[in-house]
Amino acid sequence: MRSLLVGACAALAVLLAVPLLDPTPVLADRGADRSAGGRGSRALDVGGLTVEHQVDPLGVDAASPRFGWELGSDVAGARQSAYQVQVSSAPDRAGDVWDSGRVVSGKSFDVPYAGPGLRSRARYYWRARVWDASQRASQWSTGAWFETAFLNGDFRGDWIGARAERATTVLQGASWIWYPQGNPADSAPVGTRYFRRAFDLPSGARVTSARFQLTADDSFTLHVNGRNAASSPQVADSWRSAVDVDLTADLRAGRNVLAVQAANAQPGPSGLVGRLHVELAGASPVDVVTDATWKSSDVEAAGWQQPGFDDSAWPAALVAAAYGSGPWGSSVSTATPAEPLLRKDFTATKRVGSARAYVIGLGYYKLYLNGKRVGDHELDPAFTVYDKTDLYATYDVTKELRSGANALGVSLGRGYYAMTNPDEWVSSPWHGEPKLKLELDITYTDGTTAQVLSDPSWKIADGPTTSESLWFGETYDARREQPGWNRTGFDDSGWRPALVVPAPAGKLTAQSFPPIKVTDSLTAKKVTTPTTGTTVHDYGSPTAGWAGVALRGPAGAQVTITYGEKLNDDGTVNNVGGFGMQLQKYTYVLKGGGTESFTPSYSYAGFQYVQVTASAGVTISSVTAQRVHTAVAKTGDFTSSDDLLNRYHAAQANTILNNLHSVPTDTPMYEKRPYTADGFLAADSAIAGFDMRDFYENWMRAHRDDQAPSGNIGQTVPGTVGAKEVVDPIWSASLVLVTWDLYWYYGDIRPLEENYAAMKSWLGFFEANIAKTGYTYAGGSYADWLSPGYAMPPEGPRLAGTAYIHKTTTTMAAIARALGRTDDAARYDQLATTIATAFNAKFYDAAKGAYFDDPAAGYRQTSNLLPLSLGLVREADRATVVANLVKDVDARGAHLNTGALGTKLILPVLTDTGNSDLAYRLATNPTYPGWGYWFQSLGATTMWEEWPAGSRSRQHAFMGTVDDWLFQDVAGIRPAAPGYTKVRIQPSPVGDLKRASAEVTSPLGKVRSSWTRDRTRLTLKVTIPVGASGEVLVPVGKGAKVDAPAGAKLQTTKDGYASYQVGSGTYEFRAG
Repeated sequence: MRSLLVGACAALAVLLAVPLLDPTPVLADRGADRSAGGRGSRALDVGGLTVEHQVDPLGVDAASPRFGWELGSDVAGARQSAYQVQVSSAPDRAGDVWDSGRVVSGKSFDVPYAGPGLRSRARYYWRARVWDASQRASQWSTGAWFETAFLNGDFRGDWIGARAERATTVLQGASWIWYPQGNPADSAPVGTRYFRRAFDLPSGARVTSARFQLTADDSFTLHVNGRNAASSPQVADSWRSAVDVDLTADLRAGRNVLAVQAANAQPGPSGLVGRLHVELAGASPVDVVTDATWKSSDVEAAGWQQPGFDDSAWPAALVAAAYGSGPWGSSVSTATPAEPLLRKDFTATKRVGSARAYVIGLGYYKLYLNGKRVGDHELDPAFTVYDKTDLYATYDVTKELRSGANALGVSLGRGYYAMTNPDEWVSSPWHGEPKLKLELDITYTDGTTAQVLSDPSWKIADGPTTSESLWFGETYDARREQPGWNRTGFDDSGWRPALVVPAPAGKLTAQSFPPIKVTDSLTAKKVTTPTTGTTVHDYGSPTAGWAGVALRGPAGAQVTITYGEKLNDDGTVNNVGGFGMQLQKYTYVLKGGGTESFTPSYSYAGFQYVQVTASAGVTISSVTAQRVHTAVAKTGDFTSSDDLLNRYHAAQANTILNNLHSVPTDTPMYEKRPYTADGFLAADSAIAGFDMRDFYENWMRAHRDDQAPSGNIGQTVPGTVGAKEVVDPIWSASLVLVTWDLYWYYGDIRPLEENYAAMKSWLGFFEANIAKTGYTYAGGSYADWLSPGYAMPPEGPRLAGTAYIHKTTTTMAAIARALGRTDDAARYDQLATTIATAFNAKFYDAAKGAYFDDPAAGYRQTSNLLPLSLGLVREADRATVVANLVKDVDARGAHLNTGALGTKLILPVLTDTGNSDLAYRLATNPTYPGWGYWFQSLGATTMWEEWPAGSRSRQHAFMGTVDDWLFQDVAGIRPAAPGYTKVRIQPSPVGDLKRASAEVTSPLGKVRSSWTRDRTRLTLKVTIPVGASGEVLVPVGKGAKVDAPAGAKLQTTKDGYASYQVGSGTYEFRAG
């Protein structure tokens, strides 16, 4: 035997990013234990300290935060037997807040704080040490820290914005007017016309609210008392959307003048329509509508828009039609208001020691301090069920703040919360207008403090982003920019006071998972010119994010930027969505005068291609794509001797990232919705490749928030009104299955506790459902969605629905046992038995040795993969069911015939039943249908939605679950106990593969499996992290012997594997 190869499980010291006034936290050693390990012999090192899974986090609002550390040792089989955690109020006061004392436990992650209540907005210092199996104490870890946010709901500051509610069309009583020439309701000549209306407000009157809603066919520019106040959006048929303008700050007692320039761009009907409503303190409201009292002109006179201009020679406007009639009818809706810009000047009266900004802006915000963007979050905050949970962020702004004058600036986007494009989200009970809540806490070097809060003293104005939609794109008019608006010294006298608006109903909670960020910049691999003035930039592979465009040209010139995953036959970008809608189309209007740049602010696109179309005189100097997604850390990898398998892994990893935008989406281009099955089907591969625990914990909270009183959960979470009403035991199983994944892969029991009541209610809903139909499911579901040749599965959803209710029932039994709820566990065990009996009686055909939902659909692979994978097949029938599955796969030329559900199962089931070579042939088959067809025949680089070449979406992770098989079967890494405290390594050398390796990051550290083979020998090298034990199953052929390392204890040899028990360390086995 060879000596044990011990891996160096290095525990790296944490580099502390300590703000001003905070010395490096080297905690004083009070009462150190000298009884063991005191002679320089140290079995364990402690490092990698985290709080709530983050290093030195700001803004922790958990009352009992979870501590974690990593262990390193140069001793094989090392493990922790006890720990001690000290939490302090200062670096030199070790343990003055809480000292756990010596706790006998092997737990080194998710260790809960159990001291006195923590204070809000305070920094705490902490450290840890451990004892090994020989009771030797480690050295204390390097000190770490964390800061709390608001633990008692004490987030100050008003919710402020431009308006309390979304404007509705209020044009009734107004008329379409035009210059008196011909019949403008029928046709008017091309040209620009000018309109004026003077009106008086009572002497001494105070305007409390003034809103002017107007539109023009084709376009308009509005001046109020000489100020340019608004213009129509630069889109086709802009007359269909009335612009709603807040004129509260523009109107005054006495004479006021509205002046409108309106243009007819092409022969056809022309008109201007509008209604102004003014509320006055202590006086009756005043209404001004477009009618014959307006004056009009076909000539632009000097100063015509000024209040003092003499318009007595102008003729009265012609009423073309009353609103609601004529060619326009009642087809005018309310345009989306421009982005609100909010600003606040303030003074820091002393030298600043530290400063924290706590901010939430719905739907999205960008925060600036003294003209500099604060933080690197994009599309923040995360999408939540806003009437239940609203997430705020914490920023350290010490360096940006200065003594003396300062200015805060915030721009607000609509996101999901305030979207106005036609979609069910608009009808959500939480829907509202953009709003901001902010608290800036300043601590001066002398220990005194100050605050700046969001309140009515802030000023607000409309910004240059005049329209924005997550689906349809943005319109940005650079001519509307106000340079310096977020800096000191800016003249905001023309801005209006911000309004205090109703707060969202949700609980304010710290956002404790990674934000969306720009994670990479991409250069086009190819640029083509399909038409004059249009370039298409090909970035080589589908991604998600946006492009930054640098350009120059005359003021008023336009550039259109269109994103898509595919090209049309003529080489232009295909951005067509459902119902023929044009998606992901952005418009930039130049201001002129030099080089300009544009990057979207409030939306992202799924794309491989970016099409830039510029009007005459515009020069495009660069188009640089940026990848944008939730910035989860990479924690796992796979590689092998087969480049095709490596491409599968890379494709699934990228497809997952491209669909992480605070929630897991189905596609970054089309629906952009958090479909629940899309999320849980991809969870195994997502967790293998990335740190998903905090991301999924947040998504599970959204499940709780969105759950109906009946217990049901809809098909998307958060859900639209319609999605919440969908009853589907497969799609909504995400609540139970992802909660279990959090426990099984990460070892934290808290998600089970937090979600137990919701999961119990959900399963109770479906138990009552199937109890009415003999404990098999009789309702609807997407089931095995998108199998070859079908959208809905031809066999129906009953078998799959019943199988998933059984799966979630057995999972709930395991969850109940983990929580010590033995009575519930026993009841779920019995329910699972009842469902299994009914399942076999209903769906198993003994004569054919196979399972069928609708027999008319013929043999269906997924109908048999489900019972095989879930243990529903009776032992006496198993060999026959497996044989018929293999027969069908062979008969199809080693092809799958599965949709989203069966695709996840087919390779693992074939491998588990002794058909690993067939699994490999299927996985790499270059012909339709299958992954090999996508990658070898069609050049795919991401996972697609559908098996045919014409697949709509090219970024759908639920078909990329081949990656599960690569990690768990080919490389053979699986947890054998929650949190990988026990690891199972069982590789499958499939086909003619010569080598494969993978690593995953467990809460205890890296788990690795790497094997190589030649004609006579297989070498397997594994790493088990400190604190874990492992079962290593070495593949052995007939008569093969295993050369095992020291420390590996042989347990059994059967079914082609020799099983060994090992402790932590790195081990190498040779079989041959």
